[in-house]
Amino acid sequence: MEWIVLLFVVLFLCESYGSVNDGHHKLLLVSFDGLRWDYVDKVPELEGFKRLTNNGVRAKYLKPPFPTQTSPCHFTIATGLYPESHGVVHNCNYDKNQTGLWSRSNFYSTLAVNEWWDNGAEPIWITAVNQGLRSGGNLFPGSAANMSGVGATKQVLETARTPTDEDAWHERIDETMRWFTEESLDMVALYFEEPDVTSHNVGPDSPDITEVVLPLVSRTIVYLLDKVEEFGLTDDLNIIFVSDHGFQPVFAEEGTTNEQIALLDYVSMMNVDFMFTYAPLALIEPKKGRLEMVYKRLKDAEVNESMRVFKKEDLLERWHYKNNDRVTSIVVVADAGYVTYPQDIPITINHGEHGYDNDVVNMRASYFSIGPSFKKNYIVDGFESIHVYPLMCHLLGLQPAPNNGSLDVLIGTLDNVALRILPHKALSFCTAIIVFVFNST
Repeated sequence: MEWIVLLFVVLFLCESYGSVNDGHHKLLLVSFDGLRWDYVDKVPELEGFKRLTNNGVRAKYLKPPFPTQTSPCHFTIATGLYPESHGVVHNCNYDKNQTGLWSRSNFYSTLAVNEWWDNGAEPIWITAVNQGLRSGGNLFPGSAANMSGVGATKQVLETARTPTDEDAWHERIDETMRWFTEESLDMVALYFEEPDVTSHNVGPDSPDITEVVLPLVSRTIVYLLDKVEEFGLTDDLNIIFVSDHGFQPVFAEEGTTNEQIALLDYVSMMNVDFMFTYAPLALIEPKKGRLEMVYKRLKDAEVNESMRVFKKEDLLERWHYKNNDRVTSIVVVADAGYVTYPQDIPITINHGEHGYDNDVVNMRASYFSIGPSFKKNYIVDGFESIHVYPLMCHLLGLQPAPNNGSLDVLIGTLDNVALRILPHKALSFCTAIIVFVFNST
């Protein structure tokens, strides 16, 4: 008789664990594009950053994938996959089988190219919909695309004409709050363009960053947190704040363009079918039979230029970049502070850049989390952005799609003991107890 009672107790505990996941809190993923890992430390007195640090979790840094561009990095956060696996290997869609210098797409136009994003990967907003939840993407890169015909419940696509002033940012927040309360969404990914735009224009060390942009970001955080309270979501909404990458000053001496690496100084388009230069990253597809010649000429130029030249198969393993058909046969990566062009241009376009090797310290991004499931005033070591996706799935009670991350990395940031039990371990524990009960009878 005792074993029957014990069995019912075990089944009740296992069911109770399941009900914790079933009764998940809502989740808001917020990205401030280009919020470098150390930007917040430049203005620690700002209220928004203080509220996040004192009332939630902060990582020492968030390590982005390679290339450290906006779209690949955002999609890694959303899917837990490296770019070679999720397929968004560049900010801009391109076709390496087209001939000439590529200039037919940009960041904004690519956001609307569904096939660039739909490669079999499953971002968090699709995982949610596939498992019966309601999700939204408010300008977050990739969130307006459909994956195998499935899309987020609510979608807003960013374009080059999207308003970016502070009032427009407030409207995005208000709309997101309405999605949670009036549309019953469970999860939303929300995006803001700064500090990226200003960091490009004036450089990450400009006073404009600390005097204008970071106060704007802080005010936006305060506005968001106040709206969470106003809409009655404080006890039911977990918020994860991320950025996609950091920023590197461009090494352009006053009155010069010595930061530029002109690749056509070393190779001719007569020997190249496809070339796409984009900040520090250049993708090159030589004509048939010309691979070794083009590679050698560029490789020999390393002694004159601040760059590294790779055949696709020799790309660094830690970049997780070479195992994708979209990557060209030759890849050039400029050193931090330098940029690639087909040929020299007479002006320095950007004074800040990203896209560099993700081991460059200035490429590190930011991470904060706050809400009913998170510890308060807690600092966690730096970690790779692939680990955010499994955490989001855990918070929403979802079974993750295949990914490169691990929940083990961030499970210790959670405050609720029940939420810190890993689902597979809880199931194993219940199974072991049941087996033990039957073997003891």
